[in-house]
Amino acid sequence: MKPSLPIRLRGTLALLMLSAGLALSPAVTHAGEKNTLSPVIEPPPSPWLHALLKVDVSDHYITPRGLNIENQGLIIQPLFLIFSNLYSNPDGFINDVTLTTGVWTSIHTRSSGPEDGNWNEVDPIAGLAFKFAKYWQFDVNYTAFESMVSAFPTSHHLELKLSFNDAAYTGNKTFSINPYVAFWKELSDKATVRFNADTSSESHYFTLGMTPTIDLKKVKFEFPTFFNYTDNDFYQQFDGTGGGSGIAVIRTGIQATVPLNFVPKNMGFWSVYAGVKYYHLNNPGLLDGNMVLGADGSRERNLVQFHGGISIFF
Repeated sequence: MKPSLPIRLRGTLALLMLSAGLALSPAVTHAGEKNTLSPVIEPPPSPWLHALLKVDVSDHYITPRGLNIENQGLIIQPLFLIFSNLYSNPDGFINDVTLTTGVWTSIHTRSSGPEDGNWNEVDPIAGLAFKFAKYWQFDVNYTAFESMVSAFPTSHHLELKLSFNDAAYTGNKTFSINPYVAFWKELSDKATVRFNADTSSESHYFTLGMTPTIDLKKVKFEFPTFFNYTDNDFYQQFDGTGGGSGIAVIRTGIQATVPLNFVPKNMGFWSVYAGVKYYHLNNPGLLDGNMVLGADGSRERNLVQFHGGISIFF
């Protein structure tokens, strides 16, 4: 049976980009008469709606689950998110509630798939972020993976993520760790290569990660690092049995981001970035899947990905 190709979640990558955007939110200015009866000037209200546009260009399409979807040509992956602030109370236990909606897509210069196309994938995204107790955030995210070239059936997923804002806790704006833990669950169908439909079932994995950050104002360095601990049935081997439980993917890397301060603030906050990601794969089912997906039939345990792009936050 021909395996179905998997796709990628950008919920973790999509969720990490949401927190960074809110930290940079510009204040809205309003024209009006000066109050001459009181020396107290009320600050203008913060905007309740923001948007993020990010376009990433890479030499690989590798999912956070370690699947090497494409390793030839250029991979162009736009992300568009809208952040709607539903609630704000800095003095309460629940400090902020934000609704996130958006879409991520993957466009390849090399055509592929049963319908042989370059527009490879579209993933709708929806989620709620709850900031609480000043330094904590809990995210509930939903994603669906849809193949535009009919390479796999649409799958649906849920991610729960808890993160800690140590920069706000320590007051250190130059260096922070940004630790988090997450749970990722397939709700319907598989997000990995399926060799035997009769023995495959929805499964899950846990993520423990951090994004150490050095912010020098003119340039910001980030070192996103995580490992995935998978359930036995998350990946499937050639014979249709489970790939085994344990640490399946370890990823680390470095990314440098430079703000484009010459762009007028009324046009949003612009930045460019470039980086490299390193993956170590440690699951036989994952290696079997990559052997099928890769043009060279490789079971390579170590993958390196170069990428860069532009980010615009409104």
